[in-house]
This record gives sequence, structure tokens and C-alpha cells, in this order.
Amino acid sequence: MKKFTFILPAMLICFVTTWAQKIKYEKSFDEAKRLSREQNKPLAILITIQPPAQATNFTAGLSNWEVVAKFNANFVNYKINREDTVSRLITSQYRIYRFPSFIFLDSKGGLMFREVAMLSNPQKLLITADQALDAGKEKSMTDFDNEYGSGVYNAAFLKEYINKRRRAGITDNAALVEKYVDFLSISDLNDYNQVLFILQAGPPADSRTYKLANTNRRIIDSIYKTELYDVRTAINNVIISNTMASAISNKSISTALAAANFTRTTWGKDYREAQKNYTLKMLQYYGAIKDTTNYLQQAAHFYDEYYMNISADSVKKRDAKNLERAKSNARERAMLNIPEGGALQSFSYTYASRYFATELNNAAWSLYKTGTKNGTYLTKAMLWSKRAIELNPVAAYYDTFAHLLYRLELYAEAESSQQKAVEMAKAENRNVKQLQEEFIKIKNKTL
Repeated sequence: MKKFTFILPAMLICFVTTWAQKIKYEKSFDEAKRLSREQNKPLAILITIQPPAQATNFTAGLSNWEVVAKFNANFVNYKINREDTVSRLITSQYRIYRFPSFIFLDSKGGLMFREVAMLSNPQKLLITADQALDAGKEKSMTDFDNEYGSGVYNAAFLKEYINKRRRAGITDNAALVEKYVDFLSISDLNDYNQVLFILQAGPPADSRTYKLANTNRRIIDSIYKTELYDVRTAINNVIISNTMASAISNKSISTALAAANFTRTTWGKDYREAQKNYTLKMLQYYGAIKDTTNYLQQAAHFYDEYYMNISADSVKKRDAKNLERAKSNARERAMLNIPEGGALQSFSYTYASRYFATELNNAAWSLYKTGTKNGTYLTKAMLWSKRAIELNPVAAYYDTFAHLLYRLELYAEAESSQQKAVEMAKAENRNVKQLQEEFIKIKNKTL
């Protein structure tokens, strides 16, 4: 009996110790901000999502003792679900589009750093925390904002401000770089690093700043030949993003066309992908400004041509190609960080898995959300949704399918599909409350 008496307390101690290893989260955003100010500690905001059905140990890294100690010692912590109302305000303010994500604010409320949260990986979490703490040693974003707001600044300040924003993950620096080039001379545009800086700030493709940056084509060619793939891609993406944001904000078709044309050029001689991505940009524009007529006409043709006329085997091959490209790019990045005489031990990467199914489902849902009652368009969207389910049968896709069937007045089929969505969501360990509410509406014909 002594043997068992000895082991039981040990087991209890072990259990209590393990249980205690948790990050302390504040109950409200306001309380977290107050404590951050009072304690002069940065605020770590974690925006979570429902773990994917296939994910195992999705948040295991948060229970690692080093991670717990790091976050409890150095941050005031606040965790919120992506679907929460407060979360939507936060993600809108800081333009967070990938989840789960961390947002780090200094005690003044200035943005320090933001990053996708790799919750299963303790080492990634520790690196993210260190990056945020390093950013916190710099001048506060709030101080930069106030100084810029005063209207008194020079080229050196603007460059520092843009770099600060870029390090924090803010890509919308088009207005700042427009002011920055006003301080430059023509000879400055013959400097490689100067031109690289301007491009990385993301000037819209139809802007004066972008045209000035392209004054010396030799430098532009050199940048696109010598910089790493990640750098080149980031430049293209931020230029496209800022150009399209300007187009949508001003409802400018000419700026939208500039964004689409720039997107097309990034695909080089791959003319099919170039045209495909050109059209995607125009669809983004028409959808954002709620030009339903143009959106429906172009979407109907686009998704039939590029997504429905391809076999399941071809889809799998493209998915495999995306995986290999992601591995190659990640390997390239990792090789640069190897110390002299060292060897590559490991590297991590991410890629868009089952891209086709996701795009088809999103297209079908976007068409549904236009509110159209046109049977031809709804039937097309229903077929896109059906194809998405064939490629990847998950609850969300059955939900989309059910809504389209309901709009087509195929009520029995819609009810069956929504029931399937509920069942699959339960199997995926997801919250089914909203799906069940939608099921009741479909059943009662009140959707």
C-alpha cells in the first residue's frame, strides 16, 4: 500500500503543476488595455478560430511551459474568438485577414507587431513573442502617428515611419511614400536601395510615385532578377493590394484596370494564369463596389472556364505543384539563415491546400450574397458548390449548397443539405448553433 500512497501524491502534484501552466488571459479588451497602460507592459491579443477537423494538437504550443512563462512574464494577454463582435472591430482596425493571429500593442496602444499564430508550435510562438518584444524597444507607433499628424516632417522621418509600419505588418503606405518622393531628386532614383524602398512601400500602379520609381528600368530589372522570391512577391502583392484599395475607395474603373493589368504582368508568359488573375481582380472590384450586373456576367463565365473545365486529377496535380512551390520557397528562405559552416536541419512552410474547392465555394457564396434571384446564375453557383463538395466534402460547403438550393426553391433538397452540414460540423467538432438555426429557417421556409 505504501507504494500506491507514494505515487498518488506525486501524480496529484504533477497534475496540479501541469494544470497551472496556462497563459493568464484578461476577461475583457478594455480591462486588458487598462492593465497594459498601468503596468507599462505590451498587450498580446490572440484571435482564435475553431480548430480544423483534421487538426491535432491545434493549440498545444500554448501549453508549453516556456511559452506560458514568456507570455505571462512579458505581456498582458487577451484572447478572443474571431466571430466575436469585439474581434471584428479589432480585425477591421488592424486589417487582419489570416487566422489565428497575434496582434501586439505597446502600453500606449500603438501597434508593435502582428503575425499569424502557429499555435501548435512552441518554438514559433517563442520567436513571435521575441519579435514583438524587440519591436517594443523601438519608438512607439503612437508617437510616430502624432508626429506625422503635426505636419512637420522630413524624408528621414517618413522613411523611418514607413519602415516602422512595414515591420508591424502594415502594408498601406501609399500616401506616405507619395510624400516621401517629394523630398527626392531625380538622381536619387538611380539608387538601387532607394528604388527598392519605394517599391516595398507599395505605390499604386497608376500613381506618380510608381512611375518615378520606374524611371531607371535597369534598376527595376535588377531588383526583379536579384531579390529573393519572397521579396519580389511581396512587392507585387502590396502594389496590387494598394492599387485595388484605391480603385474601390474612389470607385475608379481606370485604377481597377491598372491593378488588374499589373497583376497580369506578374505572370510573365503564363498567359492563361495571367488572364485568369486579371479577371479575378476585376471581379474583386465589381463585387466591392456592388456592381452586381458586371459581377454576375463576368463571374458566370469565369468560374465555368477556369474551375469547372478541369478534372479532379488535374486539381490534385495543381495542389501538389503548389505544395512543391511552397517547399522550395521555404527552403530558399531557410538556407539564407544558416550560419557559416552550418547545415540546413529543418524548415517550415505553409500553402493553400485544396485551393480549387475553397475558391469554388467562395464564388458560389459570393454570388448568393449578391441577392440575385436569376435562375441561370443561381444554377451555375449551385453547380460550383456541388463541385466544391465533390473535391472536399466539409460542413461549410454543404451549408453554401443548401442556401443556393433554397434560393432555387428546391426546399426538400435544401433541408437535406443543411442537415448534412449540421451532421458534418458535429463530426468536425465545430460549433453548430448557427447551422442549426439556418436549418430551422430552411425547414420553416423563413430563410
